[in-house]
Amino acid sequence: MVMDGRDFSEDRGYTAYKDTYWTPLMETLEFGKRDIHETRHTCSTMLHEAEIYPAKIARILGHTGKTIAENVYTHLDIQELIEVINKI
Repeated sequence: MVMDGRDFSEDRGYTAYKDTYWTPLMETLEFGKRDIHETRHTCSTMLHEAEIYPAKIARILGHTGKTIAENVYTHLDIQELIEVINKI
């Protein structure tokens, strides 16, 4: 992943992103110590409550599908995923 010209795909990618962007943002917003993965839990829950198909939830969260059908045979384009996110 490259943001602001910085490459976060190295071994330290997650930690570098967290230290560079996430933690300062949480401090600025006065949210205290929040974990990046809390946002994934919230997003997943909201999508589930909106009755979104599990394969779409997995794709949005960056997970691969749990089945061969989801991994190989389910094709979701970016516009479709944007429409799903806009439902919440």
